[in-house]
Amino acid sequence: KKAQLVVGELYHRFRNEDSRFNFKDGDELTAFIDNVICAVMRKVGIVKVSESVENRINSYEPLPKGSEAEVSLRAAAMVGVEETVRIVNASGNTLTSVELGNYLWGILGKTPDFRKYTRHVTKDTVFY
Repeated sequence: KKAQLVVGELYHRFRNEDSRFNFKDGDELTAFIDNVICAVMRKVGIVKVSESVENRINSYEPLPKGSEAEVSLRAAAMVGVEETVRIVNASGNTLTSVELGNYLWGILGKTPDFRKYTRHVTKDTVFY
């Protein structure tokens, strides 16, 4: 996630000022999925998890890096972002996965109601 985040930030910040950062596929980057985006997608009902995974999340039981539960949760959030972008773009608007991810993480995910929503814990990773 962090390496992808650097590329995305360089692209969005400098693409119009420096051609070295105007990557031809920059708008095709995926959202930078972490536990904040997973929690937001769960709270709004786009991502559903099993009762056992929900109980683990709510009791702050770590979901180990690479476990089926952790990978499935992040993958579901990614699919949710991509499908939302597809629907928005099909309606004639323009939205990238990175833009939606940034909104979910940096705006919606920081509102008090979303900040208090339980996020999954993965302690054995440097990615988030």
